[in-house]
Amino acid sequence: MSETPVPLPISKLLLPPDALAACLFAGIYRDTRGVPLSDADRINHFPASPLVSVSYVIHGALRDISAVKRPPGMTMGTAFPRCFAMGPSDAPVSSWSPQEVTAITIGIYHDAWLRIGGDPDFQAVPGWIETALARFGTAPEPRQGWETLCAAFEQIWRDARPAGWRKLGGIADWAQAATTRAALSGAGRSLRSIERRLKQTSGQNQRALNFYAAFENLHHTVQRHPESTLAEIALEAGYSDQSHMGRAVRRATGFSPARLNKAIQTDEAFWCYRLLGERL
Repeated sequence: MSETPVPLPISKLLLPPDALAACLFAGIYRDTRGVPLSDADRINHFPASPLVSVSYVIHGALRDISAVKRPPGMTMGTAFPRCFAMGPSDAPVSSWSPQEVTAITIGIYHDAWLRIGGDPDFQAVPGWIETALARFGTAPEPRQGWETLCAAFEQIWRDARPAGWRKLGGIADWAQAATTRAALSGAGRSLRSIERRLKQTSGQNQRALNFYAAFENLHHTVQRHPESTLAEIALEAGYSDQSHMGRAVRRATGFSPARLNKAIQTDEAFWCYRLLGERL
């Protein structure tokens, strides 16, 4: 008699249509209902990111277990609200679910977040976004919910999008576009003036944007050269040496490249890294 297969969690990467590619980075959907997971497997690890994230818990609950800045009143292990925003984080972020959970998280470029009415302090989520996420949660399946959510964003973004903002291909592309806009907008042309405008719109300084762009390029390099050694990957990705790359990986993820690789391959808690294709 054949054994009944053990159900697996559902994880989906949802990409925006071209019309929203200067606003939304992606959506990440997670459903663990009916899956026997240990407490350790119910942890969710995410890398540092310059994006604004908005999460909506459809079923269950998520608790904050990160050693990063939290909204006022939140402490370690506090349950997140059903719908909540988090600003860019320069350290890895982790959450934990004490039970089965279904949730959707969307990544929004910082300057787009401000354009669509997002709170610059990330204390509140615009009502129309929460409504769109709630509708996602009632859709028969994630792809249909994503289409409904994107339709709501397109309606707002059509009026909020400044002329000349082009489709983006990821973090590095956004970093370059944000830097160019900061240099060309406003009256001041000094480095200090440009840096100030860049910080206001992107939430990052130039050094931080370069870090995130290089880290994204690192993963693209791994995908192009999967058989290369870490030393070869480091040089190909533009780092001075393997140690330099290792420091960058630890800063973004909290782990060394070797430890991260092993965790991505074996630990359920690193499902997001697998979904995004982030491995070394």
